[in-house]
Amino acid sequence: MIQSSGQEQRSNPESENGYEIMITYHSVVLMCSDITASRVFYQNLFHLEIELDIEGLVSFKEGISLWSQKIASDLMYQGSAPSPAQAHPNQEIYFETDDIEGFFEKIQKESIKLLHPIQLTPWQQRTVRFYDPDGHLIEVGESMQDVIKRLGGDGKTSDEIAELTMMPGHIITAILSGTKP
Repeated sequence: MIQSSGQEQRSNPESENGYEIMITYHSVVLMCSDITASRVFYQNLFHLEIELDIEGLVSFKEGISLWSQKIASDLMYQGSAPSPAQAHPNQEIYFETDDIEGFFEKIQKESIKLLHPIQLTPWQQRTVRFYDPDGHLIEVGESMQDVIKRLGGDGKTSDEIAELTMMPGHIITAILSGTKP
């Protein structure tokens, strides 16, 4: 069985030994040059709760783990340094907020390196992207539920919201009526 936090279980094919193999998703692991600075960054900015904090490894209950780059390099790459951070990363860590303007003010006060300030996506979601201390790209956006409510509050019809957001009509109708999609 494969399990993921809050997700349905899926069966794996039987192994050669004749029993099912259990695989559970745990977390994204970020390699950090200064694990203390990274722990403080994620705790202060996102209020993440520490599940485990041992030398060289911090795991947050929310599904992000930080690992000392030195320890990881020694273990995985026989001491060779990992590749430098990319100028244009091909992955990001995504969070949502119910106050994009307030969150943006918070990161501006912290002098965090931005990729871009708040911008409106083609699907009408407001997002901001920035980097953590090791150059990992982070995106924070308003939830699509909040986008739909905002557009509804602006007087848009369900059909107009569907066209603007690319979201299915039944989800828009449920959100605007206050029921769970």
